[in-house]
Amino acid sequence: MSKGTFLLLGATIGAGIAVALNYFLGPASGTTYDANYRSRLDFALDEGRRAALEREQQLRQQLIQMRRSAGSLTDGAA
Repeated sequence: MSKGTFLLLGATIGAGIAVALNYFLGPASGTTYDANYRSRLDFALDEGRRAALEREQQLRQQLIQMRRSAGSLTDGAA
């Protein structure tokens, strides 16, 4: 391949990377540039944290219930 082909290939790959970065790190639709600015990545990270906390609370409740039921089983056997 010639140098021109490599130049065009590099420019195309670079442009594709720039578009992807702009999409993920750029503003979400309807966002204004003020103190409440949030990119798509910020929004996704916040949603992930919220979902993780919710799941952790569910698992903690299940653990408490399992410990209670295990405790009642051992109390009845003694």
